[in-house]
Amino acid sequence: MRKGAPSESSATLLALSEPAALSDPNSLSPAETADLERLEAVVDDGLDVFIAVAHALMEIRDRRLYRDTHSTFESYIAERFGFARRTGYAYIEAARVLENVQDVHSNAHLSFSHLRVLAPLAPDDQRALAGEISELTVAQARRVIREWRRQQRVSHNDVPEPPPFPAGTFRTIVVDPPWTFSQEFGDGLAGDVYRTMTLEEICALPVHEIAAPDSHLYLWVPATKVPDGIQVMEAYGFRYVALLTWVKPSGGLGRWWRYASEHIVFGVRGKLLTRPNLTNVVHAKRSGHSRKPDEFYDHIEKASPGPYVDLFARRERPAWVCWGNEIPQPME
Repeated sequence: MRKGAPSESSATLLALSEPAALSDPNSLSPAETADLERLEAVVDDGLDVFIAVAHALMEIRDRRLYRDTHSTFESYIAERFGFARRTGYAYIEAARVLENVQDVHSNAHLSFSHLRVLAPLAPDDQRALAGEISELTVAQARRVIREWRRQQRVSHNDVPEPPPFPAGTFRTIVVDPPWTFSQEFGDGLAGDVYRTMTLEEICALPVHEIAAPDSHLYLWVPATKVPDGIQVMEAYGFRYVALLTWVKPSGGLGRWWRYASEHIVFGVRGKLLTRPNLTNVVHAKRSGHSRKPDEFYDHIEKASPGPYVDLFARRERPAWVCWGNEIPQPME
């Protein structure tokens, strides 16, 4: 027998004492199982702490509790915690996603990076994709989301033609166009939700045909589209008068700035005046994707007379003619 080689009996005992992992590489030994449970508990506790940190940051920011020592939230977190601006907001965004998806995917193990990948999507889309990407690497998750977005855009090709344009004339016209953005996939995240329109297509809408000789136009524009909004207004036969602003409770997306507002380019045709002593700012919370707040419509009704029409509306509104693909059409 070769020196150092185990005897037959000792080899048998050795085989019996070997952990199952040697015969099945995918099986965990009791010690490994215990380690996994311990580490998962650390992750679970860490997620709870992570959410608490994000909520604390949001409250400090929203209540401006930093104002005694710092002029901005960004400078405060940089000096107090050593956070880059992007890091602080990443915590906040990821916590929002986790709170949004955890009721639906309570058992999904989503890392901080997974949550950041989901952050730009609408809440319903985050819930739809969270379970699918939870077991993937971040690179794989990004590919899944890109493919999902591509399929969403393909589905928009089947959207029916809009209903006939409203008949009659209106003294107050609200337009919320589906703007195209020159970002990823050609039109940004809006293209995940609905079919967008080019500037030329928006200008070509026959709004001038339904505008009374003395009328007001409220044209919703993202912050980056204000010059385009004035061009659209002129195409409809209105002159620019003012910019109205919807102030949101917290920042959203944006490359140069995190936009916490949305705007209306306000124009006039003829000599119709607004009711005096109204401000050009409304504070209101967000709701569904691209849905505008009821508070702004209340503000418009105070400022301008009817008849009212809402183009690209997302729901019916009393005393308004509402037009768009998302408004339920009567059965024929």
